[in-house]
Amino acid sequence: RTPIDIEWQVAKGGNTQYHIAMLHHRPQSPMPSSPSTRTRTTTSSKKKIEVAFLIFITLLAANFVALLVHVWYFLPDQNNDMLMLHPTNNNKGSITTSLRTSFKKRVRRYGFWHWFFGFGFDADDGAASKALQQALSLDSIVRYDVVPKILDHDSSNYGVVHQLPSIPKRRRMIPDANNDFNFTIPPNAVHNLTYFLESRIRADEEDRPLFIYNPMVLPLNDKVIDGTILSDLSLSRSNDVDDALMPSYVAAYRISNFGNCHGPGRGVPDTYQNYLGLALLDRDLNIMQHPTNGEYLDVVIDLNRHLYDVRWSPDGVAGRRLTKPKQYMQDCQLFAAQSPSSSNVERKANQLILFCNEYAMPVRLQIRKSGDHLPRNTATNGKNSNEGSGEHGENEMFNFRNTYGSGLQLAALRMPNRILYAAKNMHYIPPMVTAQGPTSSGFLEIWPSGPHEVLPVDFGTYPYVNRRSPRHGANKVLKSEKPEPDASFVTIDSVNNQKKGGGSSSSPLIDRDSGSACCVSILWKDGENHGAGRRLLLGFSHRKTRIKAGKYNYVSRVYAFEPNPPFDIVARSGFFCLGFAPTSLHDHGSGNSPSLQMGGDEALESDNEQIWGATREYKLKIKNEEFNCPRIHFVTGIAEKMGDEEMVIVSYGVNDCYPRMVEVSKDFLVSLLKG
Repeated sequence: RTPIDIEWQVAKGGNTQYHIAMLHHRPQSPMPSSPSTRTRTTTSSKKKIEVAFLIFITLLAANFVALLVHVWYFLPDQNNDMLMLHPTNNNKGSITTSLRTSFKKRVRRYGFWHWFFGFGFDADDGAASKALQQALSLDSIVRYDVVPKILDHDSSNYGVVHQLPSIPKRRRMIPDANNDFNFTIPPNAVHNLTYFLESRIRADEEDRPLFIYNPMVLPLNDKVIDGTILSDLSLSRSNDVDDALMPSYVAAYRISNFGNCHGPGRGVPDTYQNYLGLALLDRDLNIMQHPTNGEYLDVVIDLNRHLYDVRWSPDGVAGRRLTKPKQYMQDCQLFAAQSPSSSNVERKANQLILFCNEYAMPVRLQIRKSGDHLPRNTATNGKNSNEGSGEHGENEMFNFRNTYGSGLQLAALRMPNRILYAAKNMHYIPPMVTAQGPTSSGFLEIWPSGPHEVLPVDFGTYPYVNRRSPRHGANKVLKSEKPEPDASFVTIDSVNNQKKGGGSSSSPLIDRDSGSACCVSILWKDGENHGAGRRLLLGFSHRKTRIKAGKYNYVSRVYAFEPNPPFDIVARSGFFCLGFAPTSLHDHGSGNSPSLQMGGDEALESDNEQIWGATREYKLKIKNEEFNCPRIHFVTGIAEKMGDEEMVIVSYGVNDCYPRMVEVSKDFLVSLLKG
C-alpha cells in the first residue's frame, strides 16, 4: 500500500540487453491531525511547564527562607553583645563589647545536602589532601605556609579559638565604660604596645591582663578510659559518651600574664606568673555549661602558689619557706594512665596524670555537684612525705584552690614527682595492649629525633621515678639506632646556605627537633608487609631559628614511628607552619565594611579579643622571606576526634597570645609524610 516510483534503465551484458526497473519508495505525507489531538498535545505541554515553574518557585522560596534563617541565627547583630570590629584610619581595629553573662558558641557550617538530608554530601573529605599532594609536587622548594594556605581556605575546615569565661573582665583587654577599675583600657588595647607593656607590671596582680595559649585536649573515650574517670565528669546519671550531658573532651591551657602578642623580645617581667586552665568541651569543642545553673565548666588554678603554700619543693619537704612561689608548673598536659590497683579486665586507663614540664602527679578532676565528697585539704600543715621515702599518706591529698571559676574541682592525689631534671616537651606514649594485656609499662618521649629517645615510666606506681630506690635503674633512656629518613620535602632552611667568599654555613634552624605533641595511630602503607599497611604512631615536633638567624621563629614537622621499642622513626615530613585564625578583617580592604573571608566565622564566633589584635602583624620570617603564619606557632596537642578516628584535633598556641584548635584528617598528615 506504500506509493512507489518506477524508473526503467537499460543495461547490456555481453550480447544481451536487460531492462531493469528501479523501485523507489515515495515518502508518505503525514495525515493531518484532528483538532482534538492538537488540543491534548497543547494541554500536556502547558501542564509540564506549569509543574516545572511551580518546582522552581518552591525551591527558590525554600532557599530564600533558609538564607533568612542563616542570617538571623549566625551573623552578628550590631545591638547584641558579640564583639564588633570598627576599622580606624590606621587599619587597626578597636574592640567594644557590652557586659555579658553568655559567651559565643562555635557552630558547624553544613551545606545544602547536609541540611536537606541530615547527612553528608557537602565536601570531598579528601580535597585538602589532594590539594596538598599537588602543592608538594609542583615546587622543588616548598613554602612553610603551604599548610595554612590549604587548610584555612578549605570550606570544610573547622577551627575554634577559646577564651575562658571564668577569667574576669578586669583581666581582659576589652574596653568597658561602665567598669570600676583603677585603670583605663583604651579602645585600641589589643594594638597598643605601650598599654601592653605597662599593664603586665601593675602592682596589683588582679589588674594584669591574662593571655591563654598552648592548649591540648584529652578525649573522654569510654573505649580507653574507665568509668571511674568518666563518672566524675558526667552531668547525667549515665556514662554514655553519646549522652548530650557527657563532655567529649577535657581541655588544658597555659594561662599567663606574659605573652608575645606584640612579638617576642619584649623581655620577661618580674611579675611573670603562670596558671593552669581547665575546661570541659562538647563534641563541637565548645566550653560546656552546667544544665542546672548555666555556669560554664572552666576554672583557672594557680598551681605554683598552692604548692608554695603547702611547702612542696622538687626535692621533697622544704626545710625553709621560699620568698615567693617558683614557676615550676607551666605548659601542663593531662593524660590518662592505668593505676596498679586497677582490676578491670579491659585494661582501661583509670588514673589522670597532670604533667607540667618535668613534674608529674596523679590527680582527680570532678564537676562540683551538691553533696560531693572531695579529698580533704589536709596538706596545708606543710608536712608532706619526702619524695624518696616511699611514704605517701593522706596528708599528700588536697584540693587545689580555684583562682577563677567554680564549676570544676582539681585534687592532687600525690605530690608532684620530678621525672627528669631540667627537661620539658616530653610526651606520654601508652603501653601497647594485646589480648594478653599490656606489653610493657608506658613511656615518655624525651626527644623526637636525633636520635629518638624514650624513657620507660610506669605511671601505675608512685613515685614514678625514685632516685633513691634500686628500681631507679628501670628508668633508663632507650635510643633508636636506626638511621632516620630524609624529610619528605625541601624547605629554604636546607638550601643555599653559603657564606660569602665560599664555604657553607649552618642552617638558620637549630640542629635538633624538640617534642611538640604525641601521639595518634595512623595506617602506613609502603613496600613492607606486602603493601597491606601497618599501624604507626604519629606526632609533631618543632625547631626554632638560631639567635643569629633571627630568634623566635618556629616551624613544625610531623613524624611517624614504630609503636614498640626502640620506636624507630619511619617517616618525617619537611617543615611547615600553622596559621592564624581566619578573620573577617583584611588590611588591604577599603571603606568601613570588613569583607568576610573564608573561615571568618571562626573569629566572629570567638570571645578572644586577641584574634583581632597586633599579633597578626608578627609573621614567620626566615632568610628574609616572610610567610603568612605566626612567628611562633607551638603545637601542644594532638588527639583523635570523638566519633571519627580518621580525624584529629591539632591544638596550638599562636604567638603566645591565643589558643587555636583545628580538625585535620589523618590522610592530610600522611600526605605531609609522603611529600
